[in-house]
Amino acid sequence: NPKHNFMPDHNLTRILIIDDDEDDFYITSDYIKKISDRKFKIDWCYKYADAINLIRETSYNLYFIDYYLGARTGLDLIKEAAAMGCEEPLVLLTGKGNQAIDREATQAGAMDYLVKSELNVEKVERCIRYSLERAASLKALRANERKYRSIFERSKDAVFLASEDLEFRDVNDATSQLL
Repeated sequence: NPKHNFMPDHNLTRILIIDDDEDDFYITSDYIKKISDRKFKIDWCYKYADAINLIRETSYNLYFIDYYLGARTGLDLIKEAAAMGCEEPLVLLTGKGNQAIDREATQAGAMDYLVKSELNVEKVERCIRYSLERAASLKALRANERKYRSIFERSKDAVFLASEDLEFRDVNDATSQLL
C-alpha cells in the first residue's frame, strides 16, 4: 500500500473533517477558510469506515475528528488510526469540555483537543500550526530512531547499551556473537 506522504507547506494543507453532522462540518471549515496565511483543501467525511480508509491512504495532512460518529466515537477512530501507524495529526472535536476525554484522546494519539463551542479562527489556526509543526518533528524523530536502530542492528562491530551499573540494556548481533 503506497503512502502519499503529502508534506504540509505554505501552498496547500489538506484537511479532512470527520463529522456526522454536516452543519458542524461547515462551521469548522468556515473557521479554517478564514485563516489567511495558508491555503487549504478541506474535505468532509461522515462515515467511520470511510474515514479509516482515507486515513490509511494518507492523502491528508491533518484530521479533525468529531467525538460522536454514530455508533462509534472519535476516540475509537483515533485509536484505530494510531494502530495503523498514522503519523499525521489527529485533532478531536467535541461538543463539551471534558478533562477525562481530553486525557484519553491525548493518550490514544490525538495531537490536540478542541471544544466546538469555544472555536474561533485564532484557536483553529494555532491548533493547525502547532499540530503540523509537532507532527513534522515527531516524524523526523521517528525517522532518526529507525535510522540509528538500523545502524545499531546491522553493525559488524560489537555495539551495546549499558546502565551505569554496567548491566546490558541492549546488544546487537555482533555483540551476542562476540560474547
